[in-house]
Amino acid sequence: MFAMKTTLNTTKEIRKAKKAELDEIIQIGNVTFDRAFSPFLGDYNVNWYINNAELKREIVKHYNDLYVLTVDDTIAGFIIYFDDFIHIMMIDSKEHHAGLGSFLLNSVEKELFKNNNQIKLQSFVGNKIATKFYLKNGWTKGEVNNANKNVAMMYFEKSK
Repeated sequence: MFAMKTTLNTTKEIRKAKKAELDEIIQIGNVTFDRAFSPFLGDYNVNWYINNAELKREIVKHYNDLYVLTVDDTIAGFIIYFDDFIHIMMIDSKEHHAGLGSFLLNSVEKELFKNNNQIKLQSFVGNKIATKFYLKNGWTKGEVNNANKNVAMMYFEKSK
């Protein structure tokens, strides 16, 4: 889908995920979810989500819209997107703060803007790190779904 050679002689590529990679993608998702989401969702909620295979279910359900980010052929993150919406995006927690999230997000934005004037994503209200990341990447805050205070979701929007 997209490939880029960096100045450090590494190759970053975003491509369609392969069925044989699902276990690795799910493992990256579970570890990242545990490390990044526990501070604001709490251990109980995160453990419930992982132990009940909710993230796995979402990844498998949206397999046709699942893409991986590889760095030198090693999976460093993944994204699920369709229509005008980014559903899930995760970078391996060992790779945080290396610019990979911005690379993945900006690359997918370009794809989505080919067919849409406005695109959306959602994040947990309590995820201050993600909020800062999305704002830094030019997204604006949208409405908040307060159906459940513990897991309130905030929409983000971006226009061409």
